[in-house]
Amino acid sequence: MSRILRAAFAAVLLSLLSVAAAQDVESGAEGGQAAAHPLPPADAGDPDAPAAVARAIDPADLSAYVDGLVDSAMERDGIAGVTIAVVDREGPLLLRGYGIAATEPRREVDPHGTLFRIASISKTFTYLLGLQLVDEGRLDLDAPANEYLPDALKLPADGYPPVLVRHLFTHTAGYEDSAMGHLFADRADRVLPSVEYLQRHRPRRVRAPGTYAVYSNYSVALLGALVAHVSGEPFDTLAERRLFRPMGMRLTTFREPLREGDPRHAGAAFTGRWSQGFRRSGGAFAPQAFEHVAHAGPAGGASSTAADMGRYMRMLLRGGELDGTDVLSPSVHARLVGEPLFRNAPQVGGFAYGFFDTRVGDLRVLGHGGATSWFHSMMAVAPEAGVGVFVSTNTDTGRRLAAQLPGQVLERYFERARTPAPAAVPEGFEASRFAGSYNSKRSNYTSAEKPMLSFTAKVEAAADGSLVIHAGNDASRWIPEDGLVFREAEGPGRIVFYEDDDGRIAGWYNAAGHNAFERVGPLQRSDTLFAVMALAGAVSLLVLVGAWLRRGRRDPAAPASRRAAFWLYISALAWLGFGGLLLVYAQGAMADETAAFYGYPGTLLTALLWSTPALFVLVLVDVMHLRAVLRARGWNLWRKLRHLFVVAVYVLAAYMLWSWNMVGWKL
Repeated sequence: MSRILRAAFAAVLLSLLSVAAAQDVESGAEGGQAAAHPLPPADAGDPDAPAAVARAIDPADLSAYVDGLVDSAMERDGIAGVTIAVVDREGPLLLRGYGIAATEPRREVDPHGTLFRIASISKTFTYLLGLQLVDEGRLDLDAPANEYLPDALKLPADGYPPVLVRHLFTHTAGYEDSAMGHLFADRADRVLPSVEYLQRHRPRRVRAPGTYAVYSNYSVALLGALVAHVSGEPFDTLAERRLFRPMGMRLTTFREPLREGDPRHAGAAFTGRWSQGFRRSGGAFAPQAFEHVAHAGPAGGASSTAADMGRYMRMLLRGGELDGTDVLSPSVHARLVGEPLFRNAPQVGGFAYGFFDTRVGDLRVLGHGGATSWFHSMMAVAPEAGVGVFVSTNTDTGRRLAAQLPGQVLERYFERARTPAPAAVPEGFEASRFAGSYNSKRSNYTSAEKPMLSFTAKVEAAADGSLVIHAGNDASRWIPEDGLVFREAEGPGRIVFYEDDDGRIAGWYNAAGHNAFERVGPLQRSDTLFAVMALAGAVSLLVLVGAWLRRGRRDPAAPASRRAAFWLYISALAWLGFGGLLLVYAQGAMADETAAFYGYPGTLLTALLWSTPALFVLVLVDVMHLRAVLRARGWNLWRKLRHLFVVAVYVLAAYMLWSWNMVGWKL
């Protein structure tokens, strides 16, 4: 649920224009702000009405600028709806909804009344609840998490040092990633009780705690259960009592439209307020099923409006106080904005009690990003500038807008956020030592999810001594800055490489600080797995074609050699069938990735992976017959070499299936 903070926003001008423009926003006079439902009654007046004081940004200019950014992005990328809040300490500078929230009947996005799924931004609420307990002395960061977890969730001994509470705040517990078939649910009846979910889907730990920060949804879901247990009340209720109600966030909730009787059911107050999620397909917007995350709610299950998120950011900007209520104590807020708990390296982003702690230019930014299949969101708070920005999109194509808009706004209004051009590459810099393939450590290591969650970045040395990193469909250029530190050529980010004991480049830490990459050889890349599977299928087809062409001919070889040929034909049939069905599965998964995610592993993949032991047996039989092949009289050298090559391909394919956990008992 996961993708990362890149921004914040703000700047300078007059109070009269600010108040007038802000009042227009509050009244819904701006385009696309039609209110679809009346709000629940507030305690008194409009809590978001801004005071008539000098503001950091001219709302009129901000409105025109953001309108241009959003309108062009919606047209370029095909986005159904967007909701945005830009605030300073005094109140909203911009609350805006764009496009549609639902079809049949059509609803427009209302920044006051339309709920967007904010995904991993939800984690920031969980962190604050935990931080409150730390500040109250009820939770010790350096104590084992097992001291605070209920008996049903205590972590077993696994050969590593114990997970401490601080590790759950900083993504450093050492868990592998796991998501397929369980992180989201597309039907309410598939949502598990939280304790059962955390028991059933506990990932393995694959490194000692405190080694690296590697993003972990499970860690934060577990932290939510820990916080609820220590507090003695359900997590949803705790968040409402200690955060949402004190902040006046009347339409923010961890509850979902679940079955009646489920204590996490949102109820009638939220009916008809959620934005639908959309898939952009064939030039149209296809509505999608609600993505349930209640079983892991503390890690990504919250929904909110732009107006409520504006109030949240204002509280963070005001030292924990909002409308005369101390939501966070001064000491809690001081911890939050103090030194981060953990960084992979001094030059990359860190974790300030779970919040991403990064810089845009020279401006410090605290915040978080979030993504489901359909919703992409970003929240960024710049304490020094006194401003915050929230943006969320409701379409699978909205990732780029959510990631970029906060930084674009920030750079427009704050000179400190404008990153100067990097220095020239030092003369004689040896970039080639950094080139290679690097796998993300945010991956699965022990189950059949491994090839599906594996991600490889390729680093190339450019002619000018810079590095070009290819990650998926994106490419970025990095300039050497100081030893193993590289600066982004078109942004403020920095990555830091690290060496092994022999001084060779072993990996690098990403700019946001929530992941590390390790250098790998060809056989450790998922694209090699698929290439080997394709090769096994191709040689199998050639073997069977050759057998067909030789049909009816007498084989002069001895019986043992003829048996070797027979078993090779059987192996070729098996590998060709396996490869063909694997291709069918892959094509279906690519055609509808969400269906593959929800339906994982599914009947076809389950059958395929339970069939791999038969392939291993056939490979063993082929290897046992190699002596007869080498001694075969009547076979020319070319045929023997062909046979040896095919068996070698099958051995390699079997090794790849085994090393990538593609066996039934690893499902």
